[in-house]
Amino acid sequence: MPRHFARFIEANDSPGVLILLQGRPISEAIEELLLIWTASEAEEWINRIVVLPL
Repeated sequence: MPRHFARFIEANDSPGVLILLQGRPISEAIEELLLIWTASEAEEWINRIVVLPL
């Protein structure tokens, strides 16, 4: 996924990609996503790829 995303953003803008690791408890993933949503702005994530947990 990271290689494909890197090629994609060479020619396009993306709102960003968050990757959740398999096997992570859904409650922890939701908490992490809520924290990101409340503590940051959408513009901070443009063309970024991030693996959660941070």
